[in-house]
Amino acid sequence: MLTFEQIKAIENALGPDAARPVVEAIQTTDSRVMSSLLAEVATKADFAVLRGEFREEQAKLRGEMNARFAKLENMVKVLIGLTALAVAFFSPVAEKLIGFAK
Repeated sequence: MLTFEQIKAIENALGPDAARPVVEAIQTTDSRVMSSLLAEVATKADFAVLRGEFREEQAKLRGEMNARFAKLENMVKVLIGLTALAVAFFSPVAEKLIGFAK
């Protein structure tokens, strides 16, 4: 945008009537350029929105990972239990203990 001093300098150089269209053309060009630049520039508010969305997504993923780890932990416990049962059922000592229990 043109300052008051710049407008006065253009008016002094061209005369008030001839300077009016020049000043208007410069100011409309300035405003169009500025509005298009502002449309392209990310603001702090835009970054804050993105940061909030990122944190929400991160919390969601963290919750999903925790659920998966809990499920895996339970599966490992079941596998350990099944392994212990298999070893117990197929060991000769277990056979003798079961035979004594009868």
